[in-house]
Amino acid sequence: HAGNAAVLVDGERVELSSDEVVVTETPTLGWAVATDAGVSVALDLELTDELRSAGLAREVVRFVQDARKTSGLEITDRIELWWQADDDALASALREHRDAVAGEVLAVAVTDSRPNADVTPHRDDELGLTVWLRAAGE
Repeated sequence: HAGNAAVLVDGERVELSSDEVVVTETPTLGWAVATDAGVSVALDLELTDELRSAGLAREVVRFVQDARKTSGLEITDRIELWWQADDDALASALREHRDAVAGEVLAVAVTDSRPNADVTPHRDDELGLTVWLRAAGE
């Protein structure tokens, strides 16, 4: 029958109708479930190393864009960028996402060291990062 189901309980067949069944969603640890209008979506909330690395790269982009503003650079100015990270995870994320970060901040050069020239440092203690930037070609 439509809307009915049979289950075995202690070897005995029991018929259940849809009005006798309550379906609840209890997500597995590390998952989140949301339901609306009869549609359910489950999300895996586990943070992988790849997701952490991409998140760090986004934080670096935010910080560099803020440093651009305080340096008086226009958002469209091409820049040269130098950086030093306090820990290996951030350094690894910057190396892995170097091209994406460079593209976002319009950097024509990204260097993993201090600059040789006299360029003002910008520090984010929470992120554990120091960057130096200047307009490209200066």
